[in-house]
Amino acid sequence: MVAAVKFTKKTLPQKEGLGEKLAKKRIALGLDPKDIEKAIRVRAKHIEAIENGRYDSLPPDVYVRGFVRSYASFLKLDPDKVMKLYERERGLIENVRRAKAGSPIMKPLQAPKVVITPRTITVASIVLGALVIFLYIGWQVIILTAPPKLVVVSPKDNVNIEGSSVSVEGKTDSGASLFINDVEVGIDQGGTFKEKISLQSGVNIIKVRAQNKMGKYTEVKDTVVAKYQGEVASTTAAGIEVKITIGPRSASVQVAIDGKNVTDKPVVMLAGVTQTYKATDKITISTNDGGSVDAIVNGQDVGKIGKDNVSVNRDFTKGMIIK
Repeated sequence: MVAAVKFTKKTLPQKEGLGEKLAKKRIALGLDPKDIEKAIRVRAKHIEAIENGRYDSLPPDVYVRGFVRSYASFLKLDPDKVMKLYERERGLIENVRRAKAGSPIMKPLQAPKVVITPRTITVASIVLGALVIFLYIGWQVIILTAPPKLVVVSPKDNVNIEGSSVSVEGKTDSGASLFINDVEVGIDQGGTFKEKISLQSGVNIIKVRAQNKMGKYTEVKDTVVAKYQGEVASTTAAGIEVKITIGPRSASVQVAIDGKNVTDKPVVMLAGVTQTYKATDKITISTNDGGSVDAIVNGQDVGKIGKDNVSVNRDFTKGMIIK
């Protein structure tokens, strides 16, 4: 007969966990969590959570690591060994948590709800076209309702000049109308302008206004102080002499002496400007505002050469009789 084999049951000793190790040392020192809180400034509830392995109730890992290391140092335990024990236990807990959570459930792919057909393409094209038109109209409305841009590069404000005229230069929107002291002047296709302005001796206020079709405008005002002696004159043989004074409004004026224009194009003369011209036989004064040009011919006062805001060409000839 074969003798029966007897097995002896042995209990393997369990390794001491982090919490148990810390609590055991604390109790041996006769301390409670409140004492630890006062010593290392870690709240007692966190000490209890570490000792009981309740990591879910603790702050983020970066803070807990600091708690554990400080706690181990205070208890005179090797901080490095304690930290390795913490990392192992924390890793096991995280693995268990992930296992319980399971793999993410993959949702089945759904068939697209929109089916592309010729009709769908046609409708989409119509909607897209309508949207483009709507945006374009909105853009045009914004342009029309916004005041035009205006930059005056010359003259600078509060400038002193030696002479009776100055060039007004700058740029505005290409579709805008430009006025200098309420006299309309031209601009090129890019919106650039350059106009010679006759000044009165002393202080002159130059107002440049850019205005769009909706009446929105931008205005720049510059002060120019002109210094010159006497009246500016175009001199020839003294057959006839015409002295003009501009006012009460500024005006655009072109002067021809004996059939030859003094300037290439009409010049904006500010209110208050006085100029004298001499010719052998004839002087022609052309202006956009006859009611803003007074004339004295050979010492005789002619008065206004025309009506307010009405363009006029007025000839003054040698030997003419002033009525």
